[in-house]
Amino acid sequence: MKIEGGSNNFAVSQQDEVSPHTSARQSLGVDSKTLSVVEFKVDGLGTPRQVTAGLEHLNRPMEQLLLGLSNSLGEKDRNTKYEIDRYIEMGEISPSPERHEIFDVIDQRAEGTESVEGRLKAVLEAGMQLLDPAKGPGLNALNVAAHTGLVIALATVLRQYVGFLVEHALREDDAPEASRAWAAVSLAMVGPALTLMGALRREFAGEASWKSRVGCLCMASAVMGSMIGAVVTGAASKLFPSMVGGVVYIGARAVAQSFFPLKDNAGPANAAATGVTAAAYGAVQFALAELGKTLPLSGAARAEGELGHDFGVDALHAGLNALGMVVDVAILVLCKSWHVLSPQPGLDSVFSDPETLRQMALEVRVAAQLPTRTQLADAFVNVAGLRLSFGHAVSLTVGVAASLLSESEIGDDTQGHLLNGCFAVMMMLLYFPLIFANLKRTDNTYALPQETTTP
Repeated sequence: MKIEGGSNNFAVSQQDEVSPHTSARQSLGVDSKTLSVVEFKVDGLGTPRQVTAGLEHLNRPMEQLLLGLSNSLGEKDRNTKYEIDRYIEMGEISPSPERHEIFDVIDQRAEGTESVEGRLKAVLEAGMQLLDPAKGPGLNALNVAAHTGLVIALATVLRQYVGFLVEHALREDDAPEASRAWAAVSLAMVGPALTLMGALRREFAGEASWKSRVGCLCMASAVMGSMIGAVVTGAASKLFPSMVGGVVYIGARAVAQSFFPLKDNAGPANAAATGVTAAAYGAVQFALAELGKTLPLSGAARAEGELGHDFGVDALHAGLNALGMVVDVAILVLCKSWHVLSPQPGLDSVFSDPETLRQMALEVRVAAQLPTRTQLADAFVNVAGLRLSFGHAVSLTVGVAASLLSESEIGDDTQGHLLNGCFAVMMMLLYFPLIFANLKRTDNTYALPQETTTP
């Protein structure tokens, strides 16, 4: 088959032609048997006058766009642009003491700037040098957003889908509320059981501290108290599908983060950094919960409303959840690395060494690894147990609050705001045991060598 393009003089054939462009097409992933350019002539673009008119037609909107960008600049930026343009065209640099710092870098590149091309190259290289300090923070933000956002989004979609299937199956089988309630109670005990196993692992390994012990105790107490409240108020029977989805969600996160962990050199969390992060986390979660009310139902709630499953709606909720977790991870890492909240040993400290000084610049990177048995145990017992307890305690507490508010005369909109507020408060309160219960003991003792006399 051959398609003729009229005045374009452009032919496409499905036959396997031998062409000097074959290797380039293969490198771009285009099969030569499917598409092969066999003839192209510049004359097909039109006469020189037509080509010139076309380029001018394209140039006009670009000039308008650039002019609009220039007009939106502030006075200082406009002056800087004028000085750079004058330097490129005429080679003149303003002697003003308020000149832009880019000229300090250009002064160091005086060689080869006798021509317009050389000066333009010097400006571009100076600009790249000034932007170089932003490369580190930019890479950190990219690693956090790509890793956490992708993992959380995929795990959330899986959670919503599993919750929908479980609720749909329970409705078809007409499961009694008592069975649902006992199933929810049994599932709620998985988190504290894993937390206990993780605490015992830390004790035997000598990594337990008073913070990790108190954190585990608080988390287990929160799950037990919220579970009792859910059973008494009857909320437990309604939460089983979402709790099953939560188990799948935490398991998927553990698998992904075992093979692709997010590592940073910010140091361990402390009370100040955790407090600031918890407050920000609660505020972000409240805002996202308010925004989530405007979205269609998803997960188990969709099956409860007798609606069909919709991956698009699940993706919207997954995007909100991923955004909240990305903000949480970014703020926690920044707070742990900020010297105001997390003071580091000074340069004159005996603990300072060249490697420590080199790592003072914050680095957050995604690693790829084949996890060891110890790393898998940490991920599926210590970390997953606490995250599971955290999620179950929050969902059970919000379920209890919803059950109590349903019996009141408060309007539905106000009830929604109150539930979102309860959700955010629980997130903030349980954030401390979630972080501290995972901290390992890092203090060490050193035995100084005994003084010996030399003969």
